[in-house]
Amino acid sequence: MIVAVMAIVSCATSEERAARQAENLKMVKASVGSQQYRISVTSMTPMRGTSKTIMGRWLKIDGNQIDCSLPYVGREDIPHMKTRGEVRMDSKIEYRGEVQNYLLQYQPKKKCGIITFKINYSGDDYQFRIIVDNTGTASIHLTPEDRDYIDYQGSVSNL
Repeated sequence: MIVAVMAIVSCATSEERAARQAENLKMVKASVGSQQYRISVTSMTPMRGTSKTIMGRWLKIDGNQIDCSLPYVGREDIPHMKTRGEVRMDSKIEYRGEVQNYLLQYQPKKKCGIITFKINYSGDDYQFRIIVDNTGTASIHLTPEDRDYIDYQGSVSNL
């Protein structure tokens, strides 16, 4: 009898989980597909460092507009006449403006969407590659021109 009760409870839990995942997938597809979403960033991983937890940072897309506040830790290549030097940079990327070349591709087999676009911030081009999975988790890969790349993790929500 106890086994039967546990089997019924686990079935209900599996069904509830599947329903939650389906609802979450619907929200993610609607917000990402309409280009109206916010990614609340919870961690970052610099190219030359370890992962760090962060709070209060975001990337927001509303149509062809972006509003982002992201920390940046990395190095910048500075060309010299005979050698290339590196300068360490600890800064932040705070930008509001238009995105260029926004592209969304669904990957049904991987159950995710891949978003790519670029911005021009302080005279440099920044290439974004965002992977949003069906649970609403987002991975942001940011590649600045002539600087180290950095990765961010977060969660997607509607605007």
